Formats: sequence, C-alpha cells, structure tokens
Amino acid sequence: MNQQTTSKTSLFLMELIIAITFFAISSAVCVRLFVSAHLLSQKNYDLTNAVMWTQNLAEVFYGTKGDLHEMSALYSQGVLSLNDDEETGSLVLFFDENWDFSDASLVNSSYEAIIQVTKENASDVYKDVTEYQISYKGKAYVGQIAIIDLKNQSDVFSSIPDNEDIIINQLTVDQYIGKEE
Repeated sequence: MNQQTTSKTSLFLMELIIAITFFAISSAVCVRLFVSAHLLSQKNYDLTNAVMWTQNLAEVFYGTKGDLHEMSALYSQGVLSLNDDEETGSLVLFFDENWDFSDASLVNSSYEAIIQVTKENASDVYKDVTEYQISYKGKAYVGQIAIIDLKNQSDVFSSIPDNEDIIINQLTVDQYIGKEE
C-alpha cells in the first residue's frame, strides 16, 4: 500500500511542476506582449504629436510668409538663430516628455522641433513646374521642418541632423516671395 501512495504522490508532483512551468512560460510571454504594446503605443503617441507639430510649424511658415521674426514672435519659448542676412536661419522649440514646451536644456527636453529657413532662387525651387511652361523669377523661402527625439541624445541640435534614426517627422515647405526690389 505504501508503494502505491508514493507513486501517486510522485505523479501529482510531476503534474504540478509541469503546470507551474506552463504558467511561468505563459506569463513571460504575456509580460513581453504588454511591454511591446506599451512601446508601440508610446511610439504612436510620439508620431502623432510630431506630425501635429510639423503641420503646426508649416502653417505658421505659410501664415508668416516664411518670416522667422514673425515666427519667433508667435513662439516666444523658441530659440531664434539668424544668419548674417538677418532673414534666414532657424527657430528651435523644445518639448518635455508630455509634449509641453520646456526650456532649452537637455535635462528637461525630450523632443526638439527645428525649422530652418533659407532664401533660394525661385527658378531652382520651382523647377519641377517647368513642364507647365511656367517660369518663376525672383526668390523663395524654403523651410525645412524636423521633429527630433532627444531622449537618447547627449546634445541638442541647432540644425537638422543627418541621422534619420532620431528624426520622428520631417517636412519641406516653400513660399514664393517674388522679385526683390
């Protein structure tokens, strides 16, 4: 009788070990899925906000006809950097992890929005419309807008970096200003 009790106990312990192993593996898979879902959700949240700010800065570019001084007046939190001609340069905005404005320090900033404005010949900017027999004379402002993820960076950027891995969203806009007088 003692032999049969030991056999049943061993079988029960073996079944218990198999069940615990199955639940441990299942819980590890579930935790991994939850972490992946959280990371994907954060990435989508960042992309949504980056697209919103890119569109926002594009509308400001068009509304101010590419004038960096007017843009900086609308975004007093931004850092304005002008070139020697006092018309071109860049405007940089910093955001914290919740996409609220922050100061220009890397400690508080998680994201950075840069709009770089250059003045170029209109014939170069609009060369793709030459098939319509249209010829633009004069100048045009060209704006490069980029939203940058600063979370794993050791420095902020004053111009749009070449590393596309840290750029969340990017857009090019232009404004024809005509012939200069």
